[in-house]
Amino acid sequence: MARTNLNFHQTFKPERQYISGLLSEIECCNGLDIQEISNQTGIPTGKSSGKVEPTISYAEYMGLIKKQKCDGKYELEYTALGECIRDEDSGLLEKLTLLMMHCMIVRPYGGAELWAYIIHSVFPKYRNSLTIKQFEKEIELQFGTGVKMAPFNGCYQDLFSSLNLVGISGDQIQINAQKLDGDFVYLYAYVLFEYWKEWLENADSTEVTLASISEITSEHLKKIGFKNAFGWSEKEEYQALEMMASKGLIVLNRQMIPFTVRRVVDTESLIELLYSELC
Repeated sequence: MARTNLNFHQTFKPERQYISGLLSEIECCNGLDIQEISNQTGIPTGKSSGKVEPTISYAEYMGLIKKQKCDGKYELEYTALGECIRDEDSGLLEKLTLLMMHCMIVRPYGGAELWAYIIHSVFPKYRNSLTIKQFEKEIELQFGTGVKMAPFNGCYQDLFSSLNLVGISGDQIQINAQKLDGDFVYLYAYVLFEYWKEWLENADSTEVTLASISEITSEHLKKIGFKNAFGWSEKEEYQALEMMASKGLIVLNRQMIPFTVRRVVDTESLIELLYSELC
């Protein structure tokens, strides 16, 4: 998926009601233009700007839909993940749903560029906590001056507020480690496999072998960026891997140095299990 410029990032934050409304009406939106999609979904739009296109882009970055645009008309379809979330949690209220949406929008390769850079470059560089001035300087160095952070900050204060993931306290901004939860084991595996797949597709050819498709080392794991999405330490990441291993989703070879991770199931088989551990 091609990167989009930062303009829509700086204009509108992702909003629950609009993403939910789009998901519920995808099949009715094929072949429609922006105004027609607005009429169908209730997402506001105007002559020169509006929330339809940003909502479509956010939903795509979150891995919920695929889109094509030709002559001003959109062709939209669910991904398998998006269809699952529509069926299981159409209101986008479950913590599992929101954590998945966060993990997908911050994918190092397939996510929204600003989101991904903050989560995978800025926070790790400062061990997950830095001053607002340092934060703003890092963004300026990467993207230039004038980048508006209100949509990013607003997203974690509104849509993702229940995750308590990104917080501002005084002059500090930090990412808070997500508590490990056995109910989310299939989410952890899904995110790991998605990040793994995208790393394989984008990594330098000298780093990737045929074996990397099914097995990676802990050194590769660092490059994939799995733990960054959750704000975890390496210890917490390993505990999540142990959870997956206990469910038979991966095999951990602890005898190797560095240790290895071998995938046992495919990503698609995890989708129907995503919500299965919830009470």
